[in-house]
Amino acid sequence: MEPFEILEKYGLPIAILIPVGYFLWKQQHWIQNELIEDLEERFKRLEGIIITLINQQKKMQIELRGIMKKYEALVEIINKLILRSEKDKK
Repeated sequence: MEPFEILEKYGLPIAILIPVGYFLWKQQHWIQNELIEDLEERFKRLEGIIITLINQQKKMQIELRGIMKKYEALVEIINKLILRSEKDKK
């Protein structure tokens, strides 16, 4: 249909409504695409942060195990030395 045929058949309000509806549809489509891209970018950033935090937590757990083993070894050595010195006193 030609634009003038629509104008003659349906009137000015309907003839104006068609381009306005198209404009709103295009605008909504563009906004949704921009929001989806922005959300995907934020998700990737957040995902990277979470992975880094998990890696750091694992490293700290490994370091803590090492520290605990060293502490236990020192406590054991000190206890043996104390027991030995008590035996020597008797």
